[in-house]
This record gives sequence, C-alpha cells and structure tokens, in this order.
Amino acid sequence: MKYVFLYYLITNGLTFVAYYFDKRQAIKNHYRISEKLLLFLSFLSGGVGALLAMKICHHKTTRKKFIYLNLLFLLLSLCLVIFLYFEGKHYQASDFNIITIKSEFDFNQNGIDDFTDILNGAKKEAKSHPKYKSAYYAGGYPSDDEGVCTDTIWRALKEAGYLLKDYVDFDISRSIESYPRVAGKQDKNIDFRRVKNLKVFFDRNTLSLSLDVHDISSFQPGDIVIFGEDYNHIGIISDIRNKKGIPYLIHNAGQLNREENVLFWYAKKNKITGHYRFVLNDEFKKAYGLSTSVLPQEENRE
Repeated sequence: MKYVFLYYLITNGLTFVAYYFDKRQAIKNHYRISEKLLLFLSFLSGGVGALLAMKICHHKTTRKKFIYLNLLFLLLSLCLVIFLYFEGKHYQASDFNIITIKSEFDFNQNGIDDFTDILNGAKKEAKSHPKYKSAYYAGGYPSDDEGVCTDTIWRALKEAGYLLKDYVDFDISRSIESYPRVAGKQDKNIDFRRVKNLKVFFDRNTLSLSLDVHDISSFQPGDIVIFGEDYNHIGIISDIRNKKGIPYLIHNAGQLNREENVLFWYAKKNKITGHYRFVLNDEFKKAYGLSTSVLPQEENRE
C-alpha cells in the first residue's frame, strides 16, 4: 500500500501544479495546458489535486464538465483504493486454522528452526532487492546486489546454514546422468543457479509436496516452488497469505515488490511443477557426510 500512497501523492501533486500553472497562464494570456491533458491527469487518480486547485485558484469552476468529471474520477479513485486495501490485506495461517509447520532441525544452531531461517533469509533477500541480472560468474556466486530467481533460493538456504551450491555440485558429480541440463559436462560456476538442475536436485533429495495451489495448508513458509513445464521460475513461500489463504511468493523476476500475491497467478499461467520442503533425505546426508540424526552446526561432516 505504501507504493499506492506514493503514486496518489505524486499524481495529485502533479495535477494540482498543472491546474495552478494553467490558471497563471490564463491570467497572463499565455500558452495554456489543453483541457484533455488536465482531465487525463485527473483520470490518473489526480481528482483530489484537481478539485483542490479548482477551489483555491478559482479555475474551471464554471465548467460543469470539469466539476462532474473530477468528482467522478475522485469517486473511482476511492473505490480503487478500497479495493486495493482489501486485496492487499495480509492474513496469517492462523486465520484459516492452518498450523504452521516448524522444522525439527536447527542446522546452524542459532535457536531458530530451519524453515523459519529459510523464510527469514528469503525476506532479507526481498528487502535487499538485488538487481535482476543474468550472468556467468567465476566461482559461481554473483555479488550481493545482483541475482536472478535461483539466487533467492541459495541465499535463503544459507540463512539456515545450508550451502546449496556444494550440495548440487556433489549430487551432479555422483549422478551426472540424472541432470539432463548439464548434458554430461558439469560446470560448478553455474549449475546450482539453473532451475532445471534445482528441480532434479530437489526431486532426488528433499521432500516433495502437493502441486495444487488450492491445497493451501500444504504450502508452508520456507517451502520452495518451481513453475512451468520447462521449469522457468522458482521462488519461496511466504508466511503471509491473501484473503483466500493462498500464500504470497518471495521471488526475483525483476519486479518492484519481491514478496507479492502472485502464487495463484503463476500457478494458473505457468503451472506449479515442483513444491518442496528442504528436508534432506538420509541417503543424501549419508553420501555427503552429514549426520542423519542431530544435524551439526554449519558444514561439520562425519
């Protein structure tokens, strides 16, 4: 809503200035702003600024067209604000009698369970708002102020102490034929930042869950979701939900708001093709050298 408020503030400010300027030009008998442009500014939710300028500057007050149209635009703006307020209102799992699942593990031993750590990492990534940039980086990791959708995932997991790059590289090296995107040639600088590879890794080594977006209780904070038959996008489930109980998505597609109410839209447009909870299976943990009981801090391996 803060962006909506900023939009209305700027639009009404510009509209007020335009009406004020036009009045000054009329007094001086100089070049005028066209009536179509003035009304267009009002239509762009500038009705308050227009009516305020008309009253203060005594401008266009005898033109009934301006009075009625500006009142109409003001009414439409108010309706839009009310709609956006209720559409953008945040709900919690408890509002839908959904129990939020906590992990039994605290991998980095910071007193916060893994799922909450992953969620917090994703929220930090959304707040830092890295520039969307798809590039190849020596060493694999982009700078903190750059990234794509897959970078949201490894950065979120890192908050819990997990190093996704190491896990993906290890899994590819032990079963490269399972990763078609690699095409038989491993590249540790980029493999962990490709959605197709992450799809294979999560399918092989983590907990797979419901793909039905209407199964709202199955979508929990910190879950990982992949979209598209060609696996073209990935994000993390938020802890806030819309009025239907569908959770928000934390992701990076270059958009302004990185935590937004788009899960249903993506599910309808691209289809959810992967839904995972980051619980490594015992087979992977044994192969990699992680404890299969109480997970150690950071990367202590057996």
